[in-house]
Amino acid sequence: MSRAGARRVYRLLLWLAPQRIRNRHADEMEAMFLDALAGARGMRHATLVWIAALLDLMRARLHDTVGRHPSIPAIPHERRTFMIGTDFRYTVRWLGRQKLSTSLVVGMLAVGMAANIVVFSLVNGLFLRPFPFPDPGRLVDVNEKAPRWNLEVVGINYPDFHQWRQANHAFEGLAIYDASSFNVADDRGADRIEGAAVTYDLPAVLGITPLLGRTFTADEDRPKGPPVVVIGEALWKERFGGKADVLGRTLKLNGIVYTIIGVVPRTAEFPGNVRLWVPFAGDPNQTWQSYGYAGIGRLKPGISASDAEKDLLRAQQPIWDARDKEHIVSPYARPLHEEFVRDYRSTASTLLTAVALLLFVACANVASVMLARALARRREMGIRLAVGASRMRLARQLFVENMVLATLGGIAGLVLGRWALSLLLASAGDQVPAWASFAFDGRVVAFSIALSAATAFLFGWAPALHAIRGNLRGAMSGTSAGTTGGPGGRRTLSTLVAAEFALAAVLLVCGGLLLRAYDRVQKVDPGFRMDHVLTFSLALPEASYGSEDDKDNKVMAFWDRLIQRLSATPGATSVGLVSCPPLSCHWGTFYDIEGRVPLAPGQANPVTLFRPASPGYFQTMGIRLKTGRFFEESDGRNGNRAIIVNETFVKTFWPGVADPVGRRIRGNGPKSQWMTVVGMVGDVKHYGLERPMRPGVYVPLVQSPSRTMSVVIRTAGDPAAFTSAARALVREMDPDLALYRVQTMEEALRKSLAQRALYSWLLAVFAGMALVLALGGTYGVTSYLVSQRTRELGIRVALGARRRDITATVMRGGLVVVGAGVALGVAASLGAARLLAEQLFGVPSYDARVLSIAAAILVTTALVTNWLPARRAARIDPMRSLRAE
Repeated sequence: MSRAGARRVYRLLLWLAPQRIRNRHADEMEAMFLDALAGARGMRHATLVWIAALLDLMRARLHDTVGRHPSIPAIPHERRTFMIGTDFRYTVRWLGRQKLSTSLVVGMLAVGMAANIVVFSLVNGLFLRPFPFPDPGRLVDVNEKAPRWNLEVVGINYPDFHQWRQANHAFEGLAIYDASSFNVADDRGADRIEGAAVTYDLPAVLGITPLLGRTFTADEDRPKGPPVVVIGEALWKERFGGKADVLGRTLKLNGIVYTIIGVVPRTAEFPGNVRLWVPFAGDPNQTWQSYGYAGIGRLKPGISASDAEKDLLRAQQPIWDARDKEHIVSPYARPLHEEFVRDYRSTASTLLTAVALLLFVACANVASVMLARALARRREMGIRLAVGASRMRLARQLFVENMVLATLGGIAGLVLGRWALSLLLASAGDQVPAWASFAFDGRVVAFSIALSAATAFLFGWAPALHAIRGNLRGAMSGTSAGTTGGPGGRRTLSTLVAAEFALAAVLLVCGGLLLRAYDRVQKVDPGFRMDHVLTFSLALPEASYGSEDDKDNKVMAFWDRLIQRLSATPGATSVGLVSCPPLSCHWGTFYDIEGRVPLAPGQANPVTLFRPASPGYFQTMGIRLKTGRFFEESDGRNGNRAIIVNETFVKTFWPGVADPVGRRIRGNGPKSQWMTVVGMVGDVKHYGLERPMRPGVYVPLVQSPSRTMSVVIRTAGDPAAFTSAARALVREMDPDLALYRVQTMEEALRKSLAQRALYSWLLAVFAGMALVLALGGTYGVTSYLVSQRTRELGIRVALGARRRDITATVMRGGLVVVGAGVALGVAASLGAARLLAEQLFGVPSYDARVLSIAAAILVTTALVTNWLPARRAARIDPMRSLRAE
C-alpha cells in the first residue's frame, strides 16, 4: 500500500480513538504511525505495525469508556495482573457450556473467513507472488502495438527485435520467443509437446541456470544452424528417467533429429507447460514481415519500464525512416508481471469486494449473537462488578472470549478454505494460468491471522461495550427474563440485522446481474452450429512435406487425401479444413479493396481476419450463406482466384452494399493478384461471444496452402467418440504426426465462457452464503427477543390477546428491520452494480427483474425465519411464564 493510502486508512481508524485524543494528538499519532510503517521490513512486519496501531486505538477507547463510569466505593481493589491464563481457562469452560451457540458462531465465522482465504489465495497467486526468477521486478514485457490498425498488441517482427538488441541502452538483455508445439516421434509413436523457439539470450534474461549441460550459443541461434534442443526437467524425467546420460541423445521434432545439449529446471516452463527449447534462428535480413513473437527484457539497475520504452522508441527510429514512415507500428515495454495479470484485475477486485461484504455479514451476524448473549449476561456482569471486578477487567475477559472464538473460526476457515481452493482450482481447469502458483504460503497464513484479529474486533466491539457500560444497580435488579434490555442494546441488535440484510441484498443483486449477463452471453448466436462437431489440429513438418510453395505440393496432396479418407470413415457426415476455427487463433492481414470507402482522418484501419478453408468447411460448420455461393473444387485453380467475405467486412468497407458478389480484393503486396468475391457468409463469433466482430475473409485452401490446419468433422453420433478413429487414420497416413487441440466445438465454447461462468457463479455462491447468514442472524435475534419477552407475552395472552395478534406483534418488529435493510441494500446495489458495468454485457444495473427477485427472496425468507419464533411465542402458556418469574 502506498504512503498516501496508508494515511487515509489510518485516518479512518482514528475515529476509534476518543474525540479529545483526536483533537489534541491526531497529527502526531498519524506521523508516528507512518514513520513506524516506513521502517517496517517486509509484509509481516508491516502487518504487526497495523495490528499494534489498532490495539492502541482500541485500548484508548476502552480507557475512555471506563473513565466515564466511575468505580463504586467500598469495593475491594482488583489485582492489576492481566491473568491471561485465568481468562483463557474461564473462556474455555464458558464456551464449553454453550456448545450449540459456540459451534454456530465458529461456523459462521469459518464460512466468511474461508471465502476470504480462497479469494486471497487467488489474488496472492496471481498478483502478489513474484515470478520465480532472480530480481523479477526488472523483467519487462516487450512487444509492438499498432493503434492505426486498432491493435493493442501486434507481435514482434524479428528484424525490429534485431535492431533493438543492437541499439538499446536500457537493457541488460533482450530476448524473444515463439511459443509453439512440436511433433515428437519415437518408437512409442507420435506425440505433441509444448515448446518454444527462443533466442540464445533468453536464459540470461530470465536468470536460468541449466541443471545439466548448457543452453544455446549465438552461433547456434542463426538460420540453418545446428539442430540442438534444450529440454525441461519434466520432459527429462518423463522420457529419459532423469538420467544424467541424456546429453548427446536425440529427439525427433517435426521430422528433424535434434541433439539434446542441456536440461533446464521447471522454472523454464514459463509462461506455461513449455517442455523444450529450440533455437529461434531468426534472420535480420528477411524481407517479409514476421509480426507475432513475444519479447522479454531485463532492465539495467535503476531503469524503469517507461525509460526502457523511450529507449526502444529511439532504437526504432531507423526502422521508421527505412520502411515505416507513418510510424504505424511502435514498440512498448511494460512490467512483465503487470502485463500477465492485466486481464484478471477486474474479476479479482469484484471477488475481493464480494468476500469482504460476506465477511461483514458474518461478523454482523456473530456480533448480533454475541450482543444477545452479552445482554443476557447483564446480571453476571453486575455481580462481578459488585464483588470487585473493574470494567477494564471485564473488557479483557470479553476480549479473550472474542479472540478464542475468532481463532477457532480462523482455524476452521483455513481448513475449509484450503479444501474449497483445491475444489475451485480443479473445476477451473484450463482457466487457471499455468504460470501462477496457488499454494498456501506464509502470506496466506499471515492474512488468516490478521483476518482473525480483524473479525475479533468487528464482531466483539459492540457486545463488549454494551456489557461493560451497563448500570450496576439496573443489572443487579433486572434479572427477569421478561425484558429485552435497554433501548441501546435493542437498537444495536436491529442495526446489525438491518446491516446483514443490506449487505446480503447488495451481493444478491450483483450476483443476479452477473448470472443474467452470463445467460445473455450464452444466448448470443455464434454464427455456426456447435452440435456434433469435432475439431483437431495437424502440423505437417517442412522436413517431410516441403514448403507450401513447392510445385509438387505434398502439402495439398496430404490434405486432399485426408479429407477423402475421413469422409469415407463411418460416423463422419462431412469434413472440412480451416486455418483457424472459431474461438481459436488469429491470422490478420490488410487488403487493397476495390471501391472501398476512404478512411477518415485519424480513423483506424481495421485488420482483416484471414482464413484459408476447404470447400466443405462451411457446410460442416453450419455457417450461413447470405449471398452468392460457397467454394467449389475449381476455385483457386487455373487462375480462378476466389474469396468469400463476412457481413462485417461488407459493412466496414462497402457500407450500403447488399450483395458484394463480383467485387474484387487483393493483398497489399506488389505482386498480389485480384480475387473476386463469390459469396458472403454470416458473421462467426471467432474471438468469443462477448467480443466485437472483425472483418473477415476466407480463401480456397489450394489458393493459399498451409502446413498447419485444423480439421472439422461433423459426425452422426457423439463427436468425441470419433477421436480414436481419426487418430488411427492419421497414424496410418503418417506415423510421425500427432493430433493436438482435440475438442468438440461445444467444449471450445464452454472454455471460452469458463472465466465468466466461474466468477459469476462464485459471486452467486457468496450471495447465497450471505443470505443464509443473514437469515440465521434474524432468526437468532428474533428468538432471543422472544425469550426475553416471555413474561410480557404471557401477560398479553392472559389479558386476552389472540395468537395471531402475538404472532403479528413479534413478526412486525423483525420485518420492519428486515425491510429497512433490504430497501437500503437494494438502493446501494444500484451504485455497486455500476462498478460492474463492463462485465454486465448490456444488462442494466437497474434491471427490474433482478431487483424484484432479489427483494422477494430476501423478504420471503425473512418472513419464514421470523414466523418460526413468532409461532413459538404465540403458543406461550401464560401460567407457566408467570410462574417462572
